[in-house]
Amino acid sequence: QESAEFAAAASCLKQTIPGDFNHVTLKEVESLAAGNTSGRVKR
Repeated sequence: QESAEFAAAASCLKQTIPGDFNHVTLKEVESLAAGNTSGRVKR
């Protein structure tokens, strides 16, 4: 279950970035997978 949630979160964040490479951090993916759906990416 945790792997599926991580993959879904990474895929969702990738859709916000043009190109082929996912430029998000592990912390950002884990935050979304944990349920933080505020819509804000803190960098």
